[in-house]
Formats: sequence, C-alpha cells, structure tokens
Amino acid sequence: MTPPRLGIALSSGSARGWAHIGVLQALAGRGLRPDVLTGASVGALVGAACAAGRLPDLERWVCTLTQRDVWRLVDTTFRGGGVMTGNRLMEAIAEQVGDLAIESLPVRFGAVATDLYTGEEIWLREGAFMTAVRASSGVPGLFAPHWHDGRWLIDGGVVNPVPVSLCRALGAEFVIAVDLSRPVTWAAMRATARASGGNSATAATEAGQPASTSPDEPRPQAAAGEEGTSAERTAILRRWYGLVDGLVESFRSRRSEPGLVEVMTSAVNIMQDRITRSRLALDPADLVLRPDLGDFQLMDFHRAREAIEVGRSHVERMAPQLDALAAQLGRRGPPA
Repeated sequence: MTPPRLGIALSSGSARGWAHIGVLQALAGRGLRPDVLTGASVGALVGAACAAGRLPDLERWVCTLTQRDVWRLVDTTFRGGGVMTGNRLMEAIAEQVGDLAIESLPVRFGAVATDLYTGEEIWLREGAFMTAVRASSGVPGLFAPHWHDGRWLIDGGVVNPVPVSLCRALGAEFVIAVDLSRPVTWAAMRATARASGGNSATAATEAGQPASTSPDEPRPQAAAGEEGTSAERTAILRRWYGLVDGLVESFRSRRSEPGLVEVMTSAVNIMQDRITRSRLALDPADLVLRPDLGDFQLMDFHRAREAIEVGRSHVERMAPQLDALAAQLGRRGPPA
C-alpha cells in the first residue's frame, strides 16, 4: 500500500521563521520528509528552499548573517506601501537558493498571499517560486505590496498564517502544522482566571489559550471525577501571574513612547495569534508543533542559529510521538 502523503504547513513569523529550518531537518531525521509543503511569508521561503532541495544552502547563509548584514539588506523607500521594497533581500536570497518553477519542484509546494483590496486568500502554486515567496512576504507596513498577476498582494499571514487548507488541497492526507505565532494574551488570561474563581483550566479555555503554560507541558492529571487539587491550581496560577507581572513591569519601566517597529511588531503578533487560532480551529492539522520563540523580535534575522536550534530541540522533545507517527505512516524513523 502507498503510504499516506505527508504535508507540512509552515507559518509566518518574520525572524522566528528560521526555526522552520531546524524543524524540517529534525523531522527528516525521523523519517518524516514531506510530500507537500506550504507556507506563509517566511514559512513560504523556508518551504520553497526545502522543496527545491536547497535548505542546507539557506541554512549556511542565514547562519552567517550579522545584525549589520540584515540592515544592509533593508532597501528603505519613502514611496509605496512599506518601509522597504524587499527587492535587495529577495535578490540576496535567490543567490543562495536559486529560483525554479514551482511546477518543476520534486516536492509539491504552495504559498499563501492576500489581495490587498479584496482580502481574498490567494494560493500561489505555479510560476517562479521566488515570485511566490515575495508575494507571500509583504508584512504590512514593513514590505511594500507586490504586484502579481493583476493584484497587489501582501503577507499571506494576514488571512492564513498556517496554511493547512492549502496543504490538503495539494494532496496531503496527514498534515503537520508548525505554528510560530507568539501568544500575547497573558493579561487577558490572568483577568479571566481571577474572574472564574481561580479555575486555571477554565481561564485558559476562555482566553483562547492551551490549558498548560507550554505546548510540551501536560496538564496536571486529576483523580477521576475531580478537577484537580487546590495545590495544583495554585501552582499554575502562580506561574501565570509571575509571567504576567514580569511582562507588565517591563512595559511600565519604559519611559519613552513605543517606536514604529515596536508598534508594528506588537500589531503583527496580535493579529497572527488571533487569526492562527481561528484558522486552526476551522482547518485543524493532525499534529501542531509550537516551538517557543517568545523572545524573538520582528527583525532578529541575525539570530538564525538560535532559532534553528529551538526548532530542532522542539522536535527532539516530541520524539516519542513523532516516531510513533513515522511508524503509523510507514516511514523510516531514526536508526536504533
């Protein structure tokens, strides 16, 4: 029997997107090589490089980037709809990974973009893959919109940050989603927890967050018919409150008003966090990986080594579950 086709949907996330490299490498090492790859924004870039067999080339290049190199690639513009055109950056990337027709790639690939004026979700499944990557990467306010096929296109993460639906449309029967959105609703969760009388599980659900403080951290198991001990609930709430207090205090200690990049970063994070949760509820993946990259900022592209290692480490922590999946899909796992 033919093994089910495996699809991997890579989320948007700006500089956090380098973690996709580590995730894909670690999954391949466990026998989970994708038959279908889709992505939004930086997820489209990493997905295209992987589909073309050029992921090692992309990794080598991004790991050499310094903060000065990143700013040298910023082609500032005072015209159009963004701070930078993105042309210089895309040309530098194309030098590393090439630019092939999507139809010729050995792995099925698609990128998501957004029509600036209609809000339509645009699926890019043919033509030069760097054109698709550029169209998918127009972070609002940062990159100028890209004119493609009679439309002004902006970042695919505006409508579908983790394109699971496109993955299935391209033939994937089992989909792993890699979600790099950063939850920004700690304060809302804290207020909800207090309003619900200290019930941590209820608070997390009402705030739209997972019931544990980490994607890999299981919830405390209660005895049958019980909600959990008072000590367990107190410990969880104490951790939440400590995180929120630290975050709030860090903002209070700032004496200046937020700058342009900070405002854009926060707005994009809020948008992607909310949209990602909504889309994954409507188009659920079979498995979701969520590496913790909470301290990465919008333009931290020079921190590639750290992000790649975070992605790789997250997959290693999920090893038992992923090895079972590889066996289920009839794929070769890591050597014994």
